[in-house]
Amino acid sequence: MRPTPFIIGSLLAVISVASAAHDHDEHGHEHESLSAHEHGVGSLNLVVDGGEVAIELVSPANNLLGFEHLPASKADKAKVKALQAQLNDASSLFVFPAAADCSLEEVELSSPLFETEDGHEHEHEHEHSDESAESHADIQAHFHFNCTQEAALDQIQVALFSAFPGTERLLLQAIGPKGQQGGELTATQNLIRF
Repeated sequence: MRPTPFIIGSLLAVISVASAAHDHDEHGHEHESLSAHEHGVGSLNLVVDGGEVAIELVSPANNLLGFEHLPASKADKAKVKALQAQLNDASSLFVFPAAADCSLEEVELSSPLFETEDGHEHEHEHEHSDESAESHADIQAHFHFNCTQEAALDQIQVALFSAFPGTERLLLQAIGPKGQQGGELTATQNLIRF
C-alpha cells in the first residue's frame, strides 16, 4: 500500500511550515533549525491520516553510525549495511499500541553513505576525496505504516534513542488526529501522544 497523496502533501506541508517558521523567526538569540546539521540532533516529521502513518527521519550520519565520512574500511562498510538493515526493520524503532495492529508497509532510505555499487562507490570516493574528511553526511529515512485499528492509535513510542545512543534529541513536527503538534523528543521523553 502506497502513502496517499494527502499524507505526502501533509508531510511536505509540515516540513515547509517548520522551515519557513524558522527562517522568519527574528529573535535576537541563537536558535535551533530543523535543517541545520548538528551532531546529536535530528528531525522527525510525522503525519497520521486515519490508519496511515508516514514518518520522516532526518539525522546527521554521526548520530546513527558514529561517523559521517564515506565508508572506506570493511568495518565502516559493515556498519553502514547494519544501519540499513536496522532502519529497514523500523517496527523496532517506532512502537505502536498493540491494539492498533500496525505494520510496516514501506521504507525509503537516502544518504551518500548508502551507495552500494562498487564501481559507483569507488568513483564517488575519488570525486569527493578532498571533501570527505570535512563533509557532513545526513541520512534521510521515510517510513510508511498501516494500522488496521486506527481508533487504538493514540500514541507512538520513538525507540530511536536506545537504538542510536548518538541521537540526543529529535525535533518533532507532527500532524495527527487532533491537529498539529511540535516539540522535542529525548530518551526520557520519547512518547508522541495523539
